[in-house]
Amino acid sequence: EQQVVDDIIKIARQYNVSAITTNNELFVTPMAIACEKLGLRGAGSTAARKARDKNLMRESFNNGGVRTVRSRRVSDLNDFKEALLELGLPLILKPTFLASSIGVRLIDSYDNAETIFNEVSKFISTVTIPESVNYEALFIIEEYLVGCKDDWYKFGGYSDYVSVEGFMIDGKYHALAINDKFPQIGFTETAHVTSTTLDKEACELIIAEVKKANESLGLQWCSTHTEVKLMKNREVGVIETAARFAGWNMIPNIKKAHGVDAAIILCDLLCDGESSSLPQTMLRTPSIYYADFHLYPTDFISNSSLDSNINTFNVENISIPNDALIGNVRINSFSTASPAHKVDTSIFESFNAIAYIELCGESSIDIIESIKNIKIKATINISQEG
Repeated sequence: EQQVVDDIIKIARQYNVSAITTNNELFVTPMAIACEKLGLRGAGSTAARKARDKNLMRESFNNGGVRTVRSRRVSDLNDFKEALLELGLPLILKPTFLASSIGVRLIDSYDNAETIFNEVSKFISTVTIPESVNYEALFIIEEYLVGCKDDWYKFGGYSDYVSVEGFMIDGKYHALAINDKFPQIGFTETAHVTSTTLDKEACELIIAEVKKANESLGLQWCSTHTEVKLMKNREVGVIETAARFAGWNMIPNIKKAHGVDAAIILCDLLCDGESSSLPQTMLRTPSIYYADFHLYPTDFISNSSLDSNINTFNVENISIPNDALIGNVRINSFSTASPAHKVDTSIFESFNAIAYIELCGESSIDIIESIKNIKIKATINISQEG
């Protein structure tokens, strides 16, 4: 970590920079340390560590007045067994240092709990990460937050969680936008819709908890991406947060939907401590809705376009029929994995996005229905070695 910090400082001084930012989750902490040493605005090193280590993050949330979620540090199988006895089921097992739901598994039975733990442990040992990444324990295990989307949405098709994009401005939280979601495949995200259709009361409930969560970490100057579970009786469960922008195309889609450039706002805040482009209230009514959407092998297995017994393959082409789109929804962009890219269905689904689609339309509901149709009607042609 110190070597990365030193390298960042060396380059920053060489170019006399006014600010430093990253969207790479694995470098949030050394960047924050470098900013402190250079006297630049940043997340703060202690806060950045809390935002990177899921155990420290959960403890901060609990201490900061966010809905309490019981959890335990887990470094090995013995820790895991003790946590099962102490916390009970269902539980979520997460690597403390990864992102994109990699290695996240639901534990809802004692019968296969150890098998799941051993499978995840074996898998993450193969994931290459920078040597600068530090953590106190390999895993966190915590109680599962049960969602209830029907208590939040007037229409079906949405998931039971959302993400909230925002900024920390001198230690205070400022919400920018809420993104609705399409149901996940396990814990792998499939689609994000910018911006939310949730009513004003729902948004206010969510933002109040997200504010407590981000401020509990002590974050100072940075963008934030916070994931929230929508629970029964409109109770808000904060899943986790990150001291960086959202991935996928959520930030560009905020610009397309609202004309607000979050990247410029962040640069203004880091350089000047303020931004004339910062909206005074959270963005809620887009000029048009946009969706980031991935297709995975599971989608094609479910619609019988792909044989479930095939473990590895190369994508030749993917077709989406015109009648999959509802109302005035249109495809803005569509790309697939190249024929040279080998898909391995034995690894986590999040590694195997085989098509990316950007949809836009005047109705969020029509976009959700279009995503549902595409999952059902899309077809795939593959090739196999040998």
